[in-house]
Order: sequence, then structure tokens, then C-alpha cells
Amino acid sequence: MKRPAIYIGFSYILGLVIALLITEQLRIIACVMILVLPTGLLLINRNIWKYVVFSTLSCVIACCSYWHCEIMTIQKQVNYIGQKVIFTGNIISQVVYDSGYAEYILKGYFQDSDITANVKLYYENQELNYHDEMVISGVPEKIQGNYIFDSEAYYQAKQVFLEFDAITEILEINVSESQTLKSKIYHWRANMTEKILSCMDSESGAMLTGMLFGDKSGMSRATKKALYRTGIGHILAVSGLHLDFLAGCLLLLLKKCKAGRKLSFMIIAVVCSGFVLCAGETVSVKRACIMILLSQSAKVVFREADNLNNLAIAMLILGIENPFVIYHSGFWLSCAGALGIGVVANFMTEKIKNKIFKNLLAFCWVFVIVLPVSAFYFREISLISPFSNLLLVPICMLSLIAGFVAIIFGCHGIIAELCLSVANTLNGFIIEISDKLANISYTHASTDSEILLFLLLSGVILVILCQICFKNKKITSFSVMTALGMTCIFVSIETILQAQNLNIAVLGSGKNCVIAVTKGTDALVIDFSGYQNANYASVYLEEKGVENLQALYFCNPKENSITNYKKYLHYPKIEKIYLLEELEKKELLFHGALVVIENDKLKIEYEDKIFICTSEKKVFSENPDILVIHGKSENVQPDCGISIILDENSCYEKNNTSYIGENNLEIVIAENSKCQVRRLYGGS
Repeated sequence: MKRPAIYIGFSYILGLVIALLITEQLRIIACVMILVLPTGLLLINRNIWKYVVFSTLSCVIACCSYWHCEIMTIQKQVNYIGQKVIFTGNIISQVVYDSGYAEYILKGYFQDSDITANVKLYYENQELNYHDEMVISGVPEKIQGNYIFDSEAYYQAKQVFLEFDAITEILEINVSESQTLKSKIYHWRANMTEKILSCMDSESGAMLTGMLFGDKSGMSRATKKALYRTGIGHILAVSGLHLDFLAGCLLLLLKKCKAGRKLSFMIIAVVCSGFVLCAGETVSVKRACIMILLSQSAKVVFREADNLNNLAIAMLILGIENPFVIYHSGFWLSCAGALGIGVVANFMTEKIKNKIFKNLLAFCWVFVIVLPVSAFYFREISLISPFSNLLLVPICMLSLIAGFVAIIFGCHGIIAELCLSVANTLNGFIIEISDKLANISYTHASTDSEILLFLLLSGVILVILCQICFKNKKITSFSVMTALGMTCIFVSIETILQAQNLNIAVLGSGKNCVIAVTKGTDALVIDFSGYQNANYASVYLEEKGVENLQALYFCNPKENSITNYKKYLHYPKIEKIYLLEELEKKELLFHGALVVIENDKLKIEYEDKIFICTSEKKVFSENPDILVIHGKSENVQPDCGISIILDENSCYEKNNTSYIGENNLEIVIAENSKCQVRRLYGGS
């Protein structure tokens, strides 16, 4: 049997996905179906019985492993939701914010119980270190995502299901007397980060720390977004690219020194393991480390490594270690990238001799493989990724080399300062080029399409079937181009049709409210003041692919409101800003819609539909078709078709036309006067 790890590893991950999608009532039926369906393949071809048996068993074991882990963690911990408990845990991760607060991940246990858990604590920064112990008292809640960020899936991938908020009481703090290896690495990273930032420009230095340690906290949102729109944002996540690059340089050095196979493997193993710890044990780095060690171990026993086999084994190990890893976007992006550059690109370009064309074509294949995952997890995708990676990633690698050398010298001395100066210049150039490219409309595309994911998934299935049936590179390439072409055509048609609609989004958290009005690639934003309104507006405009923010109106602006919008809305840039004073009124036409903005009221008339948003406690003289009430609403008597009341304590009942205590909804008004409401869900 050739390469059995492929059938075991990929089937195991498939089993985890199936276990995630299947409800508790259908688990037994799902296992029976997994066991029964493969028998049909055996009836067709009995020679493949080994592949079928290995794949089926691996899939069933994965399902059972996921369900067992779910029972032992989530189902036991949910009993503590809403109850005041005492929890004792050690810090295994912490992120300090500029606001003076910090996010701690504690690994420990509940008092008077043997139930262990990883919990999240958001609290004032206590200036603690890795592995320090905290005893806290509070009421844990289940982690829930919002429109801005799907934090539930993000933390579930880390096996963190409960969170304590800032009103939690800290009963005791026990500082660890002896430093562990991880705490020493944490201090070393913090020290190196501080020295790098002191020697470089703020954005360039923050970019280098992101490339070296994955710490992007010092970078502005504008810079990060520019890099992601350019398609090189992956350099900010310490990933397989970094470890592969480090291992390649180390192997070249060992080869020059004529080191033996066993000695080379041992050195590579130590360096890669140390790099995994320094990088914070991210899933992408662990995946790359496993694949590199498998590849190098093959040389020790005089075998030839196989990238597809190594990838399957790496995915299997990560899935066994943590069944919830399938929630992690980094897992899917890393594995898709490894499949693209290590397997598909090598296979499809092996006979091309021109190096430049070969590299460009390889990046194109990586883009194709990663595209479905990117479209699923991100609101935007870069369309120039193959070209930007070919041109800019080598410059990033030069900057990374300079950073590595500076770190070797402790970021101190003439050599370190020279290297940091070189990195500063290179990073500044990359940031400037990325900013210019990010402002060009056709360098990126929005993924807000109802049929996009379906078409991409159908395309993946089509390409796989073509490769299996014909095993011909030309046919496979033609199937890829056909799938991408059909996707572009149908998505373009959908975009043209949707551009005829007027979209009114009710955004914010709680009783806070910001209204975004869009049509095509143009938008207006009306802010009624609230916490994180700028962030909500930025996410929505990015999702809709807005290129022109014609105006931003503030009703009762709070301190730092304008600053927050300028921070979050770099793309698209704000053309005009208006601060509405009391009794002031503005009227304008927006793509055929009459928009009337007052200090605490918004009225939009479009295609015989009337939309009103206000917090006033009064009976309206007009009867709007859509009414939004933010703030207190006890005395409001809405007489309208659709009611959106951002007050959970409202006396009104929720039904098909009333949305009580909810925001992040989008009202779509078509040119034929038809109106519909859809929920806006969070993403990565």
C-alpha cells in the first residue's frame, strides 16, 4: 500500500469536520453511514479494500475523538455558566492592550471540583508573567462572537470556552519563583521587541516584530489592511514560510560544513523546536516543524520524503493533539498553503525551465488552492497575490534575515543597529508600495456573495474529479480556469444585480447605533455615537466592497469619535465629515434616495419606502415602513412594517417583523420596492 498516511491523515480531518457538523441526535446514524457507504466502493473494486478500511476507521475514530473531547470539556464546563465560582489557574497566554487592560488565558481548575479548564480573563493589566498563578472569583459566561469577530470559534480552537469579565475579583496572585523555559522565552521576546521598536520607525519596527514573533499589536490597522490587500499579510503571522526559510538557511550552512545526516537532523530538530516555542506554538509553525522533521528524517534512513504524505501526517498529529483545531483559520490556511506550494505547484510546474515564469505560475497555483479558504474566513481577498508575493516576499525575506542577525547580537551594537537600519528601509518601502496598491480598486475583491462559496466548493470538487479521472495536467489546468471563469461571471452578475439595491445596515453593540447606507461601491455613514461604532462601520464597508465613503455624519459626537473613525477607516478614506448641532438638519440625494439627517433622527425615502432611525420617545406623524429605535424605548409606539428596537428590555415581542434587542441587521430595498432584512454574521 503506497503512502497510507494520506488516507489516514486526510480521513481523520474529514472525520473531525463531520463530527462538528453532526448534531447529537444523529451521531449513531452518522457512524453507521460512514461504515456502510464505503462498502459500495468495495463492491465496485475489491482491490482497494486496504484504502477503504484505513480511511473508514480513521474517519470513525476521529468522530469519536471529537465527541469524547466535547463531552469532557464543553459539556462539563457549561454547568458553571451564570454561577459564581472560584477558579485557580496559571497564565499560559497574555495580551496587554494600550487601554491598560490585558487578556489572560488561565489553565487550571474550579474550586471543589476536579474539572479542569482553560478560561479567558479580561482584566486590568497586573504586569504578571507566564505561569504565574491567579485565584479569581466571578461569574463565567460562554464566549460568544459578534459581527466584528467570531471569537467563539477562535477561542474554541484553543480549547477555551468560558470567559470572566472585568468585574471579576482577583482573590490571590502567586508569582512563580522559578522561571520556566516558556517564561524565559516570553521575557526574551519582550526585551527584543522593545529594543527593535526603539531603533526603528514605529510602523517598520512593528512590522519586523510581527515578522519575527507574530506580534502585530504595534501596527496600525491601515498598514495591516494594506499588507493583506496586497496579498503578503501572511508574513505578519509567524508561519511555515518563516520556519522553512530558517531551515533552508541552516541546511545550506550545514552542507557547507559537511555535517553528516544524523548530526544535521539533530541540529534541525533542536532549532525548529526552539523556533516553535519562540513563535508561541502557533498551529502553522507546528505544522511546518512536523513536515520539516519528517522530510529530514527520511534522509537519515536513505528514503525520499513526500510532501503530500508529510502534510497528511502533520494534519493527523495536530488533529489528535487538539480535535478543535478545525475551528482554527490558521490551520486551514497553513495546510492549504503547504498543499499549494509543496505539492500542487511542484507537480504542475516541474517541467517548466524558465525560473521567473515557473515561480509566478507556482504562486498562481498557491493562490488557487488557498482561495476557497480565504473566501470563507475573510471579508476581502487579494487579486494580485501571485505577483506581489513574487516581487515583495523576497524583500521581506531580506528584512527577516536582517532581523535574525540583529537578534543574534541581542539588538545591541554596531552590527545589530546596521541590520535594523536595513530592515527599517526595506519595511518602509514595502509599506509604501502596499499602501499605494491597496488604494487601487482592482487589487482586491469583497467576498460578500451568496453564491461565491458554493461556486468555489463546486470548482474544487470539479478539479479533483478531473485529476482523478483523467490524470492529465492540461485537463486539470483547463478545469481550474473553467471553474474560476464561471465563478467570476456569476459573481459579477450577482454584484451588478445587487448594485441596484439600496442597503441600510443597522450596526453596533447593545443600544449603540451607527447606520451605513450603501449602493454599489458608494456609502454614507451616520453615527449616533457609541462604543466601537467605527469598528462596526469599517467591517461592514469592507464586506460590501465600498470604495467611496462620500460623507460621515455625527449626531451627538463623543470625545475621540472622529479620531476612531480615522483610525479604522483608512480604506476607504472619508471624503467629508459633518458634526450635526442641535436643531441642525441636512437633506441630500444619495443614488435616488432622499436622506434627511437631524441631530437625533435619520429619515430615508427610497422607492416608496420610508426608513426612520431615532431614539426619541414620541409617536411619529408618519408611519414608516422600517423603524429603528436605539436607546430607551419604553414609550415608543411603532406602527410600521418592520421594527428594530435596540433595547433588550423592550416590552415588545420579537416576531418575523420585529427585531428586539438586535442590531447588525441589513435592510435591502430593491428598485421594485421589495424589502427584506438579513442578519449580519461575524467572520474572522
